[in-house]
Amino acid sequence: MVVLAPLVLAAADPAGDTVPCPAVPGGSASLGGSRVPDLVHAEGQIVELGTSIRFTLRFAQPLVVPDARGHPFRVDIVLFDPEVPAVDAGLYRDVNRILRYDAVIEPVTTTLLLPEAGQSRFLPPTIEGDTMVLQVPGRTVVADEDETGTSPGLDQLRWGVVVRDEGACDLLGKGRPREALVRAADVSPPGSAADPVRTDAAPARWPWSLVVTAAAVGSILVLGYVFLRRRSAR
Repeated sequence: MVVLAPLVLAAADPAGDTVPCPAVPGGSASLGGSRVPDLVHAEGQIVELGTSIRFTLRFAQPLVVPDARGHPFRVDIVLFDPEVPAVDAGLYRDVNRILRYDAVIEPVTTTLLLPEAGQSRFLPPTIEGDTMVLQVPGRTVVADEDETGTSPGLDQLRWGVVVRDEGACDLLGKGRPREALVRAADVSPPGSAADPVRTDAAPARWPWSLVVTAAAVGSILVLGYVFLRRRSAR
């Protein structure tokens, strides 16, 4: 039985907590001199009106990609969907989906559906300095209620992170999917009442017809004033 964690906005991971990867059949638990990226912060969000999931990972040092030293490092976002049987595979426990990034020359994001033995490929994550942002459509990891891609039911997912470089690992917690996704704030369309007031906006401009009307009324008032002054002066 998998115990689900309470809702959290983001998960912190201690710096300098690189460890030998948990022993796997036929594998090695030695660090082997590898330099696995040190994960220090992670958050998972439901975005684009509930249709996509986005993970933002921050590391202690800027990421060097592609990783040309030894075997390229790997970032796995492990997922658990309660509607699908859980799988134990190697060092992974209680998972059934994996979003995988390998720091190779031409990277992609690979979605692994473990019980179904299926996979798909999507755009690679965005990496800027010490931050990685990985986003995929929700329909690639969970069943869509109406097959339109607009209601994939992502709230039920739980996630975790495993960063690996050869025999060294940095796990978010124990590397199991325990974190909950949080819905990002909806973005109001331009011009809506929810838009913040811009202090740098250009001054409001009057419509041209209103300007002409105001000028005509002003001219009539001036002529009337001059006419009355002349009559009073007689």
